[in-house]
Amino acid sequence: MKRGEIWEANVGGKAGRRPVLILTRSPVIPYLSKVVVAEITTQGKGYPTQIAIGQNSNLRKDSFVSADSLHTLPKDRLVKYLGDLPMSLQNEINKAVIFALNLAG
Repeated sequence: MKRGEIWEANVGGKAGRRPVLILTRSPVIPYLSKVVVAEITTQGKGYPTQIAIGQNSNLRKDSFVSADSLHTLPKDRLVKYLGDLPMSLQNEINKAVIFALNLAG
């Protein structure tokens, strides 16, 4: 399990089971019981906090990582590894998370 991987996870609530992107930095994941993830959706709405990732990592439909839908999940809620995102997309998502959380500047 590492940053940039896409997993199918049970995020609970109405969202239920869906793909998520791991955002927690890789070196600390073995020491944590939970990881920070961003939800992946097929419903792109043109928000600057949604990054198009197409069908990367074995996704069935064109998809978007939503930097506005972050969760801290126990690692056992990540149930199926789907694949990795290319570093170029991870960099775009990093910028979207910074924007979504108003961390710049």
